[in-house]
Amino acid sequence: MKKRILFATDVPFWQTSTGAEQRIFAIHRFLKNEGYTCGVFYLGKLTSAERQLTKEHDIEVFDCASDEPPEKLMNRMRWYADATLNQARNWLFREKGLAAVVDGPASLTLADFEWPWAKTRFAETAEAFQPDCIVFEYIKMAYLVDALPSSQRSKIRCVVDTHDVLYRRAEQFFAHGFPHWLEIDRDQESEVLSKFDAVIAIQEKEAKTFTEMTESNVPVITAGHAVDSNIDDDFDANTGQPPSKIVVGYIGSKNFSNWQAIRQFLYCAWPAVIKKNSAKCELVIAGGICDWFENDGADNSELAFDHSDSDNDDCPVHAPIENLRLLGRIDGIDEFYDQIDVVINPVEFGTGLKIKNAESLRFAKLLITTTKGFDGMPEATRLACKVVENVSEMGLAINSICNNLDSIRPMQQLALELSQTEFSESQAYSELKRYLES
Repeated sequence: MKKRILFATDVPFWQTSTGAEQRIFAIHRFLKNEGYTCGVFYLGKLTSAERQLTKEHDIEVFDCASDEPPEKLMNRMRWYADATLNQARNWLFREKGLAAVVDGPASLTLADFEWPWAKTRFAETAEAFQPDCIVFEYIKMAYLVDALPSSQRSKIRCVVDTHDVLYRRAEQFFAHGFPHWLEIDRDQESEVLSKFDAVIAIQEKEAKTFTEMTESNVPVITAGHAVDSNIDDDFDANTGQPPSKIVVGYIGSKNFSNWQAIRQFLYCAWPAVIKKNSAKCELVIAGGICDWFENDGADNSELAFDHSDSDNDDCPVHAPIENLRLLGRIDGIDEFYDQIDVVINPVEFGTGLKIKNAESLRFAKLLITTTKGFDGMPEATRLACKVVENVSEMGLAINSICNNLDSIRPMQQLALELSQTEFSESQAYSELKRYLES
């Protein structure tokens, strides 16, 4: 008899609009397809549209919301609003040539994510659902483990899906001058991980880190990402003509590392492309990241930023940005991928696995990424990628593609084939399946 799995999360993953949502959705889909009975304890209130969406995806959700949100929840909401406003203010200072920079809000702590009233609801849901295993999404949900009575806790495997090594992620954000949503150090993260019966890492390098952090006392499982197996198999590199021009695409959520990445690309790489191949290349940007451009008062026809704060001497101080189209937030990712030929990922810091990389290969797109962006990717996928040392080199990579348009279709075909092998469910979730069946 297949086991019963309960997910505990505050992420509305059925929307699949961010990398984190897509990852949770993919694991849930896999377990359902394997015959497990799955439920979701969701810290939030479903809208009528969300209820319809969860029904379409066959996701059983037990939502949990309070009519009077605790003060800590309000702190979280204010942090995200203040952090966004802080970045907009800083850019306004720089545009006006002022030296002063507004200090950002203090990061949150794990205590800010505790909803005391949720513990009772969680224990009630677990008692009613009778799970064999509970998968907690992020360590911020760890406090709910303590809500389980000892008699119930002894019968349930509690597993945390980490997504990132959070203390390292926070260090990298702070080092680049960006706020991070959580302030946490190695010892704090290690202590939280020790609450669980097993830890899920998103890539092998981080699995080793978690093993060291828990001193091998907690099993660590590597579960990467599996793309949707329902792929358009009609794509054939041997049919159709090579494109007459290249449409380069970038998609990202409203995230500080994403914002820093696309800024660097626009300053340090795109001008070199426009200089040599303006007639052969266009850039399309989609997702919540487009909100940042709106904050800067930019439109789709002309963008220009002061880049005098750049650490890269190769970047121009002031770069007008041409051949750029902003799609904004989109209803489905197909809308984005149907318009482009090449995907860029100019990220320079962060941890985990970049889900957008796997997604780009699944849609048969050539991927150009930094070495940091390639972290955690299966080595075999390098054959369908152009991996560069820094963002400036992305301009050279795009120019080389523009000068050899015949190479696009074969590379896209290879990307599709590799996505079906390297990001298959059997490849991504074999360790997880073994653990659940042991």
